[in-house]
Amino acid sequence: MPDINIQVFTNSHPICHELGKRERIQLISSGGTLERKYGCYVNPSLISQLKSLEIDLFIFSCEGIDSSGALWDSNAINADYKSMLLKRAAQSLLLIDKSKFNRSGEARIGHLDEVTHIISDERQVATSLVTA
Repeated sequence: MPDINIQVFTNSHPICHELGKRERIQLISSGGTLERKYGCYVNPSLISQLKSLEIDLFIFSCEGIDSSGALWDSNAINADYKSMLLKRAAQSLLLIDKSKFNRSGEARIGHLDEVTHIISDERQVATSLVTA
């Protein structure tokens, strides 16, 4: 990502590490306990704090999309976090690879109907999901 004047809020440890090198990006981390398995910070009290945020664009991924269009994640805390941000965002961008189609996970994030944009390595499947 270029060093541009934007504000980024994330719970991702790798994103914090990478964007922390860019001086013009205002980086805000959710804080909390680092879940090394997922590379993210977990903070259960954060969900209530998110209700006041105005979010232009929410960029996220998920564990899977099932055949009904439900979006799934690997744990309940991350799913709650993503669900709240998806609801608060003016636009959302789902980044997903073909291995995640027709899969579910432990906790539901929301539904594909709530997503405004998808980027995938499987264009045909992604297009059919968006137009379904």
